[in-house]
Amino acid sequence: MDIYTWLVALGGVFGAATSFIKTTIGLNPIALLFALLTPILLIYGRHEVRIRRLRAIKDFIRAFDDLEASAVQAELDPNAEEPGPRPKTAIRQNPSFEFVKSKYISDIDPKQLEGDIPFDSMKEGEQIDHIIASARRFGSSADKRIFYATIGLILTCYFGFDALQATIVCGFGAGGCNCGTSANCQAAAIGVGTYGQLQIIGSLAFIGAYIAAVRIFLRGLAVFDLSAFTFLRQTAEIIASVLLTVLLYKASPDPFYQLKSTIESVTAPPEIPWIWYALAPLLGLLPQSSTKFLLVKLQSFFSWTKTSDDRFLEVTRINSLDIIDGIDYETRFRLEECGIFDVQNLAAYNPIMLHIESPYNIYQVIDWIAQSQLCHIVGPEKFLLFREINIRTIFDLERAISDKDSPPEFDDICFSILFTSTRNLRDVARISESKFVIVVDGAAKEVNVEDYTKWIREKVDAANISEAAEHVMRWIADDLHVRRLRRLWKEISDSLGEQAKRLEDTKL
Repeated sequence: MDIYTWLVALGGVFGAATSFIKTTIGLNPIALLFALLTPILLIYGRHEVRIRRLRAIKDFIRAFDDLEASAVQAELDPNAEEPGPRPKTAIRQNPSFEFVKSKYISDIDPKQLEGDIPFDSMKEGEQIDHIIASARRFGSSADKRIFYATIGLILTCYFGFDALQATIVCGFGAGGCNCGTSANCQAAAIGVGTYGQLQIIGSLAFIGAYIAAVRIFLRGLAVFDLSAFTFLRQTAEIIASVLLTVLLYKASPDPFYQLKSTIESVTAPPEIPWIWYALAPLLGLLPQSSTKFLLVKLQSFFSWTKTSDDRFLEVTRINSLDIIDGIDYETRFRLEECGIFDVQNLAAYNPIMLHIESPYNIYQVIDWIAQSQLCHIVGPEKFLLFREINIRTIFDLERAISDKDSPPEFDDICFSILFTSTRNLRDVARISESKFVIVVDGAAKEVNVEDYTKWIREKVDAANISEAAEHVMRWIADDLHVRRLRRLWKEISDSLGEQAKRLEDTKL
């Protein structure tokens, strides 16, 4: 009894559909099921992610937007008095928030937003509710447009799973076939490189490429970046992976046989070598990475191509997220799903977007980003030194140096760490074979790293240490992502009110 007989024997709608697809239409029911479910489930997941995150955006507005909260309170109790003087904040006017909101509504048809009240005249919360109501039903025009782009993926997956099923039923061409009538099984026993064996290798490469594509789809789903282009690109990647693997197998069906044949006379085996059962899905799993690696390494053999300068690889490593206080291995893995792989990615990320697209609360996200901005600007060595003196974030350093009540001694302390000599600085000077040129007694001289940092410290004496430290702080804290985080920090701080700034003075 083959697998189709088992499926038909299940009865019911599933058995009837299997029998109809197999006997009437003449298609493989299992391959068709996988081919159709893959894009449909992904598009449905995209729809649910949109609805859930729009609700999270609405909750964020209610929690931190004073103007929205006042409007809601006025609707509930029109006679209520204002609770005293409090700065009004409108986080919905923050550009960072606008980017997040537009990400989830930009592909919605404007006609769906029409209603009894003009959309532009609605309040922010009402707009979000109206958008959720308009996009609630699965199968909108945006969903349909994406589904049309998956037709190529559906066809590719159907033929891929059909070939994979034949490969599994026929025992991977290793003499384990029980069907007895499959042309693929008969062809697989003829010799290396036949059509049957090429189909086996292609099906194994397909399943590797399919797994890689599903990973890309799920990562795009996590950050709501699942578009028609994503499906088209991954379809092309799957096809390219299969073709590349099949061509490599045809060119070198048994690498060990070719090696042995140069030493002694041996006969080529009639079956697929065991190495290809592992190599075919691996090549499918990492097609783009392997081809890029080969191109980079082979370009050094051709004088007419521009080569890469790899001298500084050891001193330009990325800073792992593990250095940030509060991020462990599991948290780092979750952040990687959002496209955050190192400290620089986290430092420049939109904090509101990370809060909406991850399970972490806004205060935790802001603390991580503020830490990463300090680490990215000053480097991991100085970042850890600052942390030991209770300076954890970029705003802690800014407050320590630029605060009007900051003692000048702290300017001296922070300036000394900012211009301390690090191993990375010494390695850069060593690899580049560079020397620093300074002027001493009217004469220029070349010095090493240690002497150069000492010279910097001597140039800034006690009289102008505060001015120099504040100047350094101004230039390292003037990046756009730092200014964005500072604005959000101040708006959330204002929304918490004056009472949240400090505890009551209890000193007698």
